[in-house]
Amino acid sequence: MSRQLLCRLLTRRSKLRLAVVLLLVGLIAPQVWAWTQLRSAKSSLAKYHPQEARTALASCARVWGDRPSIRLLSCRAAWQAGDTESATAELRAAQRLTGGATDETAFEWALLQASTGNVREVEVYLQRRADQSPDVAGPLIWEALAVGYLQSFRTLDAMACLEHWLKRQPDNVRALELRGATFVAGKGVVRGLEDYRRVLELDSTRWATRWRLIEGLIALGGYEEAAGHLELFARENPDDPAVAARLARCYYFNGRRDEARRLLDEALIRHPDHGLSLRTRGQIALMDDQKPEAEKWLRQAAALMPDDYQAQWLFFEALRQQGKSDEAKAQSKKAEEVKERVTRISELSSRTLAQSPLDPAPHYEMGTLLIGSGRGEVGERWLLAALDLDPDHKPSHTALAAYYESRGDKAKADFHRARATDQDKK
Repeated sequence: MSRQLLCRLLTRRSKLRLAVVLLLVGLIAPQVWAWTQLRSAKSSLAKYHPQEARTALASCARVWGDRPSIRLLSCRAAWQAGDTESATAELRAAQRLTGGATDETAFEWALLQASTGNVREVEVYLQRRADQSPDVAGPLIWEALAVGYLQSFRTLDAMACLEHWLKRQPDNVRALELRGATFVAGKGVVRGLEDYRRVLELDSTRWATRWRLIEGLIALGGYEEAAGHLELFARENPDDPAVAARLARCYYFNGRRDEARRLLDEALIRHPDHGLSLRTRGQIALMDDQKPEAEKWLRQAAALMPDDYQAQWLFFEALRQQGKSDEAKAQSKKAEEVKERVTRISELSSRTLAQSPLDPAPHYEMGTLLIGSGRGEVGERWLLAALDLDPDHKPSHTALAAYYESRGDKAKADFHRARATDQDKK
């Protein structure tokens, strides 16, 4: 065989080998990449970074298509991120792929229900599962229960759940930040901030926790520390009016008053209907003895934030200081109604409900207060919980009839109105 022919054959074989290698790489590389993304998603979930997990799981799905295991993990990541609508859709897709309910989908359904505040239906089942598998299932269950307890204002139950969790895992960032939120909800703001600071020591990327720390610091007058955290947000989101309003407040009380006014004026040019910016600008004007300007801004803030006590009270003060007695009197009454509602909700959640867990009356009261403050879906759950305790509780049927009527759900409104009427006949 001539040297030239041998070279041609070798060249053809080399090309063939290269083609085979490229084919194998084309087939294998996406699978390897998908496995890498799956590991990344699981790692993100373990670190309580659900949004990162959702991104990685979406990448897996593009390679592997519909798989029940990916759907279930996506459901978990969605409810941990607070996106219950997507979590429900992912769970339904998983059930469709498995041909119905399985142990895995039932467990995920219970976690989802708990995390949305529908705790009563699933808490016994979940607590039993946590007792059976405290190391594997426990943290996931305690997270879902604690989130649900907080959403339904069961702060004592949330605290008991989190203390149990933290005895086993004292540096778990999710348990610490949820305990911080529970302390704050129960008016233990100082202790809540201690938990938030510890979370940020363990994981400085937890921006939601940093934001909660800022809110608590501002409430306690810790303006200098809060400003440092807010400046980090401002660098990332220079056009966010929520950041600008809080940073301006901190600057003003730290003596940087011109910067505070400039920040707010620029924010209101871009976001003229931002309630907190209006409220803060009005408060600063009031402190600067610019009463007409304060009234202008605070009137807008009070209209945009009807359930914000500070906006309502500051608007009253602007009117009172200008001698507008009649309007100030009416505004004072409105501000006090908001304050009483907020105070009563806090009292019910922190003490009354724990003392009378089987009494439908405080459940009914909590439901009506929440509906009155614009949190209809949560209030509805409380009224339904009152009926679970007493199916004939007339005030709850009457309140639900009015609530469903306001939402245009005539069938449900008629049902509860009829049940309320039945009690008059007994």
